[in-house]
Amino acid sequence: MGDLDARRVQAATNQSLFREVNERIEELAAGAPSIFAELKESRTLDLACECADTTCTEQVRLTLAEYEQIRSDSNSFVVLTGHEVPEVEDVVREQDGYVIVKKSGAGAAVAEHLDPRTRNL
Repeated sequence: MGDLDARRVQAATNQSLFREVNERIEELAAGAPSIFAELKESRTLDLACECADTTCTEQVRLTLAEYEQIRSDSNSFVVLTGHEVPEVEDVVREQDGYVIVKKSGAGAAVAEHLDPRTRNL
């Protein structure tokens, strides 16, 4: 495995850890009582930035519906604007304050393998 592939695998592994944290946050928010389903979907969540920097402690604010849309793809991660790493990922969508990235090369398979929503299927 080359240096670039090793960096892509490590970045995907790091980002998958943050995604696990966000999955638990989402589970707690989704389980909280709400009278109307549309209010639950518009509830905002303060999620961990899913960037490759393991020391990052910054948060991204999304609605539950926005997070679900991002998570519909095992290879998508939400990172704060400026936290993307072009060598290991591609920006696929820019939003106000954050971007959606997809892992490239060897990192893509790692991201899909470590997705908590699909790895036990």
